Formats: sequence, C-alpha cells, structure tokens
Amino acid sequence: MATRPADRRPTLTLKGDEFTPEFRSLLNKAAKKAGKTQAAFAAEVLAAASRRVLSGNPEDTPDGNPSAPPPAVLAQIEDTQKRLEATDAKLDKATATIEALADQVKALTDHQRKSLWSRIFG
Repeated sequence: MATRPADRRPTLTLKGDEFTPEFRSLLNKAAKKAGKTQAAFAAEVLAAASRRVLSGNPEDTPDGNPSAPPPAVLAQIEDTQKRLEATDAKLDKATATIEALADQVKALTDHQRKSLWSRIFG
C-alpha cells in the first residue's frame, strides 16, 4: 500500500454560530459562480475585506474608491493651498503697487500737459 505525502498547505479553521449550513451553501454557490474553489474564493474575499478595514474604508465603499485621501495626499493639498494663499497675497501687493504707480504716472502726465503759465500760476 502506497503512503500519501503529508499535506503541508497552511490551513485556517473558523468556528462560530455565524457559519451555518446556509452560509456554507452560499459560499459554495458564490465560489462556483466565480469559477474558484471555496478556499480560493474565501481567501480572496477575506483578503479584500481585510485590506479595506485596515485602510479605513467603510464597508459600502467599492474597492479602489477610498473614502478619504491618504495622509500624504492631504498634506500635499494643504501645502498647495498655503502656497496659493501666499501667491494671492503677493499678487494683491503687486496689484496695489502697480495701481499706485499708475496714479503717479497719470498725475505727472496731467502736470506735463499743462502749459508753462498754467503750471506757474495754476
């Protein structure tokens, strides 16, 4: 009689009231529809759900569509907003300076248009 080599694949045993015959039947039907074994299907679904929980996405959010941007993206957005505000402040200051210079140029131009006598007695 030939002996079978020992099965060295990792196993996972889950026990609980939640694992009813209906659950097992549901798992089997879903695995068949996906074209996978129960183990492959359960592993894939559990891994996806675990990643979603660890990333902080709510259960009703589809995969690949996070509910909130990662902290690095939030920091980048905040930095960009600060730079925009600084640029806006510089632009406002430059606009005020240009307006003041334009007023001075207008005053000088008006003054030069006057005749010599009107400038003297003016």
